[in-house]
Amino acid sequence: MQEKTLTGGRSYYLDIARTIAIISISLNHAVNRTYDNYFGQMEEFLESSYLSSLLKSVATVFSHLGVPLFLMISGALLLHKRMETADDVKRFYRHNLLELFITAEIWYFIMYWFVFFDGISSGYWEAGLADTLLGCVKTMLFLDQITMSSMWYMPMILCLYTTIPFAAMLVKKLSLKALSLPLLLAFLYGMCLPALNSLLVLRDIPPMDTAVHLFNLCSIYYLYVFVGYFISQGGLQRLRTGEVAVLTVLLFALICGYQLYAYSDWVDYLVDYDFPLLLLCAMGLLELLRRGAEHLRGLRPVVTYLAKISFGIYFVHILIMSLLYWHMDFSEWSHLWTLLFLEGVSVGGSILLIALFSGIPFCRRRMFGIKG
Repeated sequence: MQEKTLTGGRSYYLDIARTIAIISISLNHAVNRTYDNYFGQMEEFLESSYLSSLLKSVATVFSHLGVPLFLMISGALLLHKRMETADDVKRFYRHNLLELFITAEIWYFIMYWFVFFDGISSGYWEAGLADTLLGCVKTMLFLDQITMSSMWYMPMILCLYTTIPFAAMLVKKLSLKALSLPLLLAFLYGMCLPALNSLLVLRDIPPMDTAVHLFNLCSIYYLYVFVGYFISQGGLQRLRTGEVAVLTVLLFALICGYQLYAYSDWVDYLVDYDFPLLLLCAMGLLELLRRGAEHLRGLRPVVTYLAKISFGIYFVHILIMSLLYWHMDFSEWSHLWTLLFLEGVSVGGSILLIALFSGIPFCRRRMFGIKG
């Protein structure tokens, strides 16, 4: 069963997914600037109320659903593309990969100088003009990058795009079922084993090593891409909507509980994209959106607009949020107000800036990735 589309040839449930995804990703950056999410987790847990730690856990887990949703959207859309000839592949590279690469390069350039000028007082000028310019070139060549941490996503998605045409050929020529063995191995060794090892470490038990290295199989991110295609094909249609909803909520609660448990331990651990339950939870969420999108048709103008500018929000919001975080004192603010302020102002400011500059064709297409 192919994905259903509403007006304008757009798939409305994927637009809803994009909107949720960009809110999730921007919230991830706000959460990590509000809480001690990478270091000192146990100290913050002991100093906070249980309700505050629970809020931190829920916000953190939700903020990790954005990347899976974006990757599943890519699978739902790109693996449907016609990839039967060399010309099809060249067309994809020219219209999809190249445009994505150009946009990434523009933002690497902008973010390098953003970090450079905001960090002048830290001694960047001491490197000299030649080394400074060389640093910009190396950043744009994906070498020794000086950029915003959020830009880790671009090399990953560009690598996926280089192989998407061949993945599309495989699912059409062989079917998704024929790929079940490599995908299963990637799931077991790329997700299940790291999750098990995290539990062992939290229980003060040495983790297990493996001779099956992930790069010998495929990136775990490809699991999300294929899952998105699987869902768009109606792969979960045998399950009742109520069952999918209950399972999705239960999975989300289990992940939150696991993250809350990790916060109470001396080992700093954060649920990430290689956590298997996160994959299953994201699957359930996308399936619920696929089935229930038409119940939210009243929100279509707002959702469609936010979906179109979501890529632009991804690039712009981190600059606004970083300026706020670097130059404001939040020490007297509560965690909740800090989180809401960083999220609201950065996303709201991004929408405003994109609206102001999207009238310029170069900004609209090349910087913000707005098509149509």
